[in-house]
Amino acid sequence: MKPNLVSLMKPERLLATLYACLATAICSFASDTLDSEGFPVMYLRGQFNGWSAEETHRFDRSGDTYSITVNSLAGEFKISGDNWQYNYGGNDNINGTCSVEGTPGGSNWNTPGLENLTISFDAAFSEGSARPTTIHFTTDGSSAAATSGTLPVLYINVYTDATHSTLDNEIIAIDLDHKNYFTDAEYWLDLNGCQWLADCGATSLGSEQEPLPLQIKARGNWTRRGFAKKPYKIKLEAKQPMLGLTKSKHFALLAHADDTFGYLRNFCGFDLGHRIGLPWTPAQQPVELVVNGDYRGLYFLTESIRIEKDRINISELDDMCSDPALASGGYLVELDNYDEDGQIVLEEQSCAGSDHYIDALRITPDTPEEYSELQRRFITDQFTAMNNAIGNSSDNLWAYMDLDDAVRYYIVEELISHTESYHGSTYLFRDRGEGHKWHFSPLWDCGNAFNGPTDGYFYDHDPFGNTWIPSMRANKAFNNRLLSTWKWFMSTAYSGLFDAIDEYTSHIAAAAVYDRRRWAGRPVPDGGQPVADNSDMDSRRRAVVDHLRAKAAWLSTQWGSYTPGEDIAEPARDNTPAAPLPDYMLSGVENIATDNTPDAPAEYFTIEGIRTENPVPGRLYIVRQGCNACRRIFR
Repeated sequence: MKPNLVSLMKPERLLATLYACLATAICSFASDTLDSEGFPVMYLRGQFNGWSAEETHRFDRSGDTYSITVNSLAGEFKISGDNWQYNYGGNDNINGTCSVEGTPGGSNWNTPGLENLTISFDAAFSEGSARPTTIHFTTDGSSAAATSGTLPVLYINVYTDATHSTLDNEIIAIDLDHKNYFTDAEYWLDLNGCQWLADCGATSLGSEQEPLPLQIKARGNWTRRGFAKKPYKIKLEAKQPMLGLTKSKHFALLAHADDTFGYLRNFCGFDLGHRIGLPWTPAQQPVELVVNGDYRGLYFLTESIRIEKDRINISELDDMCSDPALASGGYLVELDNYDEDGQIVLEEQSCAGSDHYIDALRITPDTPEEYSELQRRFITDQFTAMNNAIGNSSDNLWAYMDLDDAVRYYIVEELISHTESYHGSTYLFRDRGEGHKWHFSPLWDCGNAFNGPTDGYFYDHDPFGNTWIPSMRANKAFNNRLLSTWKWFMSTAYSGLFDAIDEYTSHIAAAAVYDRRRWAGRPVPDGGQPVADNSDMDSRRRAVVDHLRAKAAWLSTQWGSYTPGEDIAEPARDNTPAAPLPDYMLSGVENIATDNTPDAPAEYFTIEGIRTENPVPGRLYIVRQGCNACRRIFR
């Protein structure tokens, strides 16, 4: 090195150069080439050039600053010397102009595709190795493939505070684990020319110039902790009919990072739930998600489970309600597979024999979330009665549980061979008042669909257990209703599923390829696993269709054959009377006062306000006599 050049170098640069030369002398067989001033010669290396150190992708250096401009860049890449001694990577997805930390020896960066891109960084080398430095990516805004361009794009920016001056990238961190809301956030939804969604009433919402406020948080259990592609829950400031879904503030952004069946597990379960006529089944629409400028891939905007008019349409009930006139409903509970605070835990009763795994029966409050002593007593008694009836294969069960919805729910789960059904994410609801029962609904989280056999019942092949259903299959009334419902449904509505699958996969196929580019080879959380590869959507679609056809064919040998298109009437709903409310839910009911109108006839109204001429003994009514009205039990 020339003396006059050395004298002009900064002391730390001189030291770095001397260390680099020493490292070269010791490990020349693995060292990177240095230029005439002792700086490493650095290259842009990646999938686009077979990871080669090519002169056409060599960084220019001016003083301490390296820079390069390329016409286009797509896929995974790193910045490295010719022998990988000095190299930089990171955990970021590069979608446009940004500055990120360059981590020595870090993971591959990835970009879905950028044009006219300039990359620059300041040299940071010592002792023969690289030190962290900031890498600047600058583009003129043109993007070759930031998104696929085939789906709506949901943009969300999350900030550290209300000033919205600094982005908070914890929301996209690989180790994000908590479920706390990020409250300083905004969004806009670009329909992106998707006419098939516009035909469903979907519109763009907000804009980059005028975004709308929202809150966002991570959701899920294993899917939150085990994957870098996180599922989210969003809460809008104002109700919106996002992408033609029911108008609400509450939606989920499901990542389906573990769905190895072309994102078709939830799609098939939900579609069948709609077709078979369950009380309410969520709907979903595909989107591509960009958070803080980071392309996150293909997501599924999904209606959250809520007690609302257009979702689970039952009476709303407050937490800690102690009024017997209100505390009978409405309730939404989950049969859970996790221990949670506030659960009611019973020993699952079974009449299915010792071959089936028996777990604790965990009833997790969903809405309301916190129970008063009265509410807790009522839910405990209701589920104890159902649990005992199931354990004895007693038809008393159908006084508490709606038989038709229980059968229809099961048919869906069996058709999709969902081994983890009835094992968490299993919901039941009950409305308020006399005459109501518990309903299996809504379907949710079909994350293990198609894992069961096509020539057997899923509950005979699940090591985790499936709450109640093996024993329910031993009940004669259940099985008789199953056979009639099966023939009606398979003849009249089931076959439309396959056209729906074809249409759906055609919409998401391109985005699935871009999702794969985003997540292929990316780091995974500790103990986690890589995001599923669904880039070959056609093969995934075929696997699902083949499974469904084979399973339906086998079930027809068990439950009866059917003819698609045959005109078969829907079975009449079960008319088993609902069990009366317990006396403690009717305490404090006043006797009718007749002092002022002793000769006036009494008129009886249900709790919902429907007048009835034939009150049923033991049930609670609103009674009006003359100008007086009260609540009382009809004796």
